[in-house]
Amino acid sequence: MTKAWLIPVFALFVVGCTTTETTGSGVQPPEWYEQRQAELAARGFPQIANVPTVPQTETDGDESIDADSKRAKDQAVRRRTALYQAIVKDPRAAPTYLTPQEIAAWGQEQLSKLEGRPGPADFLTDQEVASLRARFDRRRARR
Repeated sequence: MTKAWLIPVFALFVVGCTTTETTGSGVQPPEWYEQRQAELAARGFPQIANVPTVPQTETDGDESIDADSKRAKDQAVRRRTALYQAIVKDPRAAPTYLTPQEIAAWGQEQLSKLEGRPGPADFLTDQEVASLRARFDRRRARR
């Protein structure tokens, strides 16, 4: 009797999880998507379908090697170790200590350099100016 309450809960759960909406092709992209896609295409970025892929390389050993054999396992270990070392030694693998805002500012700076626009002005803010005035605005000594 104590578990009888689970039946209506389970029924509500099943009803809540079902949907009449179609999935996949029925989902519309956001309204800004087309505009952003056109902007990226104008900048020269390729579409995902046109990005070149790396061709498959031939395997180091024969295809006739049993996958459970010691030789195949040793090759797999060497391959994994080589891939791990390549990833670790890649300078792009270093962690970033920048905040998302700093990364976005850096990206805008790089875009302005590429587009030939001057970078952001490095002026003092109003708060910094007021702080400097308060610090150095002293009455002169009179004799």
